[in-house]
Amino acid sequence: MHSDGGDRGGRSGRTEPKSTAADGAAAGREKRAVALGSVVVGIVLTGLKLVVGVLTGSLGMLSEALHSALDLGAAVITFFSVKVAARPPDRDHHYGHAKAENLSALAEAVLLFATCGWVVWEAARRLAQGDIEVEATVWSFAVMGVSVVLDIYISRRLKAAARKHRSQALEADALHYSSDILSSTVVIAGLIGVRLGVPQLDPIAALGVAALVAVASLRLSLRAVAELMDIAPHGLADEIGQRVRAVAGVEQVESLRVRRSGGVTFVDMIVSARRGLALDQADDLTDRVEAAVRELAPGSDVVVHLHPAATGESIEDRVRAVARRFAAIGDVHEISCYRDGASGRLFLTLHANVAASSSLEEAHRVVDDLEAALREELPLLEQVETHIESADVEPRGRRLDLSPAMRETLERCVRHDPNVGGVHDIFMHELPAGRVVTCHLIVARDLSMEAAHEVATQAEKCIKEVLPDVRDVVVHTEPQ
Repeated sequence: MHSDGGDRGGRSGRTEPKSTAADGAAAGREKRAVALGSVVVGIVLTGLKLVVGVLTGSLGMLSEALHSALDLGAAVITFFSVKVAARPPDRDHHYGHAKAENLSALAEAVLLFATCGWVVWEAARRLAQGDIEVEATVWSFAVMGVSVVLDIYISRRLKAAARKHRSQALEADALHYSSDILSSTVVIAGLIGVRLGVPQLDPIAALGVAALVAVASLRLSLRAVAELMDIAPHGLADEIGQRVRAVAGVEQVESLRVRRSGGVTFVDMIVSARRGLALDQADDLTDRVEAAVRELAPGSDVVVHLHPAATGESIEDRVRAVARRFAAIGDVHEISCYRDGASGRLFLTLHANVAASSSLEEAHRVVDDLEAALREELPLLEQVETHIESADVEPRGRRLDLSPAMRETLERCVRHDPNVGGVHDIFMHELPAGRVVTCHLIVARDLSMEAAHEVATQAEKCIKEVLPDVRDVVVHTEPQ
């Protein structure tokens, strides 16, 4: 995500780090591998049940073959939906293709509902007509035993991958195979019932299984619809808001929106922070906010927009912060403000430097805009008066040549301190505000910071005694 710092801090989209992109690719490969495994299992089970059903003439076994065929269809849907969901964002899909998983889950839930409806209708018909045909052969028991083992294996793999990657498509596929475990168990119960002379066990158990699967399918479909409608995950926004407000530098969370698409959580928020932050400080703050969000929602896509806040600023700081918005104003100074004791209103005066190249009309318009912005910043401001001064936005100056005698005098002055091992780069600069002298002192390498500062301070005093008309002296110390 990109960040704009300073007084106009904002954030809008950042390129995912390489590690995050690599993790996403690995997750996509893992999900596709598990989905492909469910397709293979579906093919094996459907084939076995169909062959045994045709050879034995068992209606129950043929019904199971139909059920497994539906599971196979759902597995194929899952495989392709996971493959589509893994595609990166493109020109037409800025948020990626993750909702393909939600659509897949909804389609599979519909298939499960259809299967449950058929099971209920068939079970009721058999109980009403007494038309119960279940052939309890050794092959029937063997196939159903293999079916249960394979269903348990693949449903566990699908559930684990669904939890790990928050994939509704894999979760729906796992539900299909879990329902297959129950239905296979029902068929085995029917086979046992035939051996015991109670074939009614099969349709009765089937009704119970259909009810359980229907409830699970309803929950899955409701969650899929909720994510397709961008319903916020329950409680997640409150948790994220609380966590972000605890990040150092965050003044307030002004707005926060959360939604899920497939296995990806999208979070976008407006956060207020102290205005005047440098660009790198603003970027660091947004990075820390993103990290806090991803602690609660790993792998989430986070967009943070920074708003400037005037928390803890004096009126003078606020005036200068507003003035910085205007490129034509070089500086504001001599800021005076008082509050009327009776009305509580503020009265403000200031001097503003406007670019010398500006006409009076242009300068007046800029200052009018400045005063309007100040009234918006300070609602209690009753009156503001601005003295317009002509000055370059970037003050001009020049470096003066020191005479050899003056340079020798200054060198001798600063060398008087025994801690000074040498002096170089002595210059004088003439600026609009006055003359400034700069120089470099060489001091002992093992000198402490406190001692080095004292050496620089004494050198500055000495130079000002020699040149009393200079406005400032800047001494740079460096180790010998």
